[in-house]
Amino acid sequence: MQTKAKSEAEKEQRPAVILAIYSWDMVLALLALLAALAAFAGQATVGSRTVSVTLGEQILAAVSAASLGGLLIILATLLTRRQRWVRRAQIIIFATDTVVGAASLLVAALLPGQGLEAVSALTSILLLLVDAIALVALTGERVVAWYNAAVAMPRYISATIAFWAASSLVLIVLQALR
Repeated sequence: MQTKAKSEAEKEQRPAVILAIYSWDMVLALLALLAALAAFAGQATVGSRTVSVTLGEQILAAVSAASLGGLLIILATLLTRRQRWVRRAQIIIFATDTVVGAASLLVAALLPGQGLEAVSALTSILLLLVDAIALVALTGERVVAWYNAAVAMPRYISATIAFWAASSLVLIVLQALR
């Protein structure tokens, strides 16, 4: 009888990887909010030259970064709830962030005049690697079993993810046109 109670308690215990992902969410949210403030600098360095950034592009970059920061804060606070949509949204965000980051690096590396710096590239690759590790961790057996409540994802989360992804792609295209 005691063995059965012990196994039930082990099933109910939250996987430690969820707390690590919570911490990573908060670090990324802080970086995203700093990026939202930095978007209003008015200029961007492209290779060895400085170019002016239009007000519309500054606003789009700030709102895009702020939407990512807001999403990460919301999901981090909900991460300990056992609803499947939280895990699904987290996976979508990490996958999208990895794809957008890789596309941005690829544009900077392949297009002439973009001037990809080694330190910036290594930092971006490190962030992408941690995102990929978190993505893999979210697909682990214990984590999948933890999220057992089937509840639909709120529309505002889906809409914010779609806006963030679309605005990030627009910003990559604008980066390529400089």
